[in-house]
Amino acid sequence: MADRKPVREWVLAAQKGDKSAFEELFRLFHGTVYNTALQILNDPDDAADVTQDAFLRAWEQLPKLTAPEAFRNWLLTITVNLCRSRLRKPEPATESLDEPVETEGVEDEGEWQLPDESVDIEEAVIQRELARLVRRAVAELPLAFREVVTLHYFEGLDIADIAKILKVPIGTVKSRLARAREQLRRKLERWL
Repeated sequence: MADRKPVREWVLAAQKGDKSAFEELFRLFHGTVYNTALQILNDPDDAADVTQDAFLRAWEQLPKLTAPEAFRNWLLTITVNLCRSRLRKPEPATESLDEPVETEGVEDEGEWQLPDESVDIEEAVIQRELARLVRRAVAELPLAFREVVTLHYFEGLDIADIAKILKVPIGTVKSRLARAREQLRRKLERWL
C-alpha cells in the first residue's frame, strides 16, 4: 500500500527525479485526467492517448512547476490544452471495414458475475440510463461549455481554478456554466 503523503510531497520528490513518486502521482490522478479527456473528446481511444501524453508532458515539465500544491490544476491545464489540440487536428484515415479483425491473443473470460441481490436492479438501470443521457447531452455541448461543465461538475473545481486552467476571466466561466446548464436543461427536461 502506498504511503499516504500529501500530493505536495509526492510532487517535490518527483521533481528531484524520484520515479516512484511520479508513479504515485500517476496512480492518484490517472482517473481524473482520463475522465476529463473523455468528457471533452467523447472518444475513449483519444482520451487514453491524451492521458498518456499529459503524464509524459507533466514528467518532462515537472521541474518547472513552482507551486507543487497546484499539481492537480496544472495537470488538468495540460490535459485541456492537449484535448484542444486533438480537436483541432483533422481526423486520421480510418481502417477499412473490409479487412479482417485481428483477434490473436484475445480470450473469452467465460466468467459471468451475478448481480448483488441487495441492489435494486430497476433503480440501478434507471440511474445508469440517466447517467448515459447526461453524458450524451454533455458531449453534444459546444467545446467551451463541455470544458467548464467537465471541470466544474465532474472534477469538482471551483470557478476561479477553472478560469486559470482555461485562461479566461471568471465572468466567462460563470457565463459558460450558466449557458451550458440552460442547454442541458432543455436537452434533458423530458427525462427529468
